[in-house]
Amino acid sequence: MATRWLRWPLGGLLTLSVALGTTAAWGSPCIQDAKGEYRNCKASCVEDFQVAKDACLNRDHPCVERCRAERGLCREGTGIDQAFAACDATLDAAKQDCRDKFPAGSEDRDNCIDQAQVVAFQCRDSAREQFGPALKQCRRDFRVCARACGPPDVPVDAAQCKQTAKDNFRTCRANCREDFQVAVDACLNRDHACVEQCRADRQTCRQPTLDRLSSDIAACNARRDSDIQNCKDLYADGTPERDQCIDNAQVAGFECRDQAREDARPGLQTCREHFRDCVRACPPAS
Repeated sequence: MATRWLRWPLGGLLTLSVALGTTAAWGSPCIQDAKGEYRNCKASCVEDFQVAKDACLNRDHPCVERCRAERGLCREGTGIDQAFAACDATLDAAKQDCRDKFPAGSEDRDNCIDQAQVVAFQCRDSAREQFGPALKQCRRDFRVCARACGPPDVPVDAAQCKQTAKDNFRTCRANCREDFQVAVDACLNRDHACVEQCRADRQTCRQPTLDRLSSDIAACNARRDSDIQNCKDLYADGTPERDQCIDNAQVAGFECRDQAREDARPGLQTCREHFRDCVRACPPAS
């Protein structure tokens, strides 16, 4: 796995690690955690890219939206998001336990947090392996569904749409690489206690946004479920009216969740930027 990661243009970081005599640090818990964050970031870029490309299909928009809603339900059913959330919750609890047990700046606290990060990395990796095949099937089902939709009333400039999606994808990946470089630099040449405080501050910064996002998504799902129940109360089982009503409820729920994620994005981006600035301000490692 290390070889795959080192294919990325991180020559400056590798030169730094050799100059510091810390080549072995590439197998450290700190680096492993940075790799895990990088992998998560790239996966998010891929997901956003796939969603953006959906909009470029020259297909009837309401029909494609229904396909996207079904894909969202399919993803929910895989359990991958719940697994990631459980990994993150376990990591947060473990870090707090380390901070409660050991004094700030102590080697014991650093080692404790390092081990918690390794466990979280392994947890996320295991979730990808377990639920990845089901997630790929959701994407395949979506493509079949979308391709069966009819043409749109107003044709889409598919070439320009896809180019915009690609440009955004490249920008997203570049941001992931920059974050990884900052994290690796922190592992190799920054005071560890200072960097850990930056990470704790980042989590504190992110938490209100994540809590609001979780609440908004729960509200979207509750509204969707209520609307679906209304459809079942209003229309007989097996009728076209019930099917259409449920489709509309699912699409509305999907769009609601999508908007919630869009609303959360600026806040999370601000926390990322503050983390970068914080790490870069840390003194060199002793």
